Amino acid sequence: MSENDLPRKAWVLTPGYAPKEIELVRIGYYPGYFETATGKTYFTTELYPSKREAIEAGWRKLDDQWSTLQKRADTIVKKMAMLTKHSADL
Repeated sequence: MSENDLPRKAWVLTPGYAPKEIELVRIGYYPGYFETATGKTYFTTELYPSKREAIEAGWRKLDDQWSTLQKRADTIVKKMAMLTKHSADL
């Protein structure tokens, strides 16, 4: 994207995962970043062309987070079982 493609609208996910439409007005100082009129910068991977794509990306991120949590829970259960096994000797 070049300066000629700006300003343009894009969609982002807020920290609470609500989709929000923003207007990009200039290229950021670092490569791959874009800036809004308020000075907020967004990296290319945080920008989506439509609300639908922003929501789909949010679901993918949540699926990844859920998978990570499940793996951690499995590890905790295994550690608890090991401690329980070895506590029987006491």
